[in-house]
Amino acid sequence: MKYEIIDIYEEDYGCEGIPEGGELMCIVALRNENGIEKHVRLSDSFITDNSLKKGGFVLLEEV
Repeated sequence: MKYEIIDIYEEDYGCEGIPEGGELMCIVALRNENGIEKHVRLSDSFITDNSLKKGGFVLLEEV
């Protein structure tokens, strides 16, 4: 399904930082073609590798 990216927020890891061996994750606010909004966790590397940005679109199988 095609989703519009409403916003992208870096996940808050507090003062502990990213867990050892972990990857920076982001919360991505999405809106589908029917106007239904969802939030998903995506890795920062996935967002960067796919040039995702606010106002853009992403195709996801199931959210």
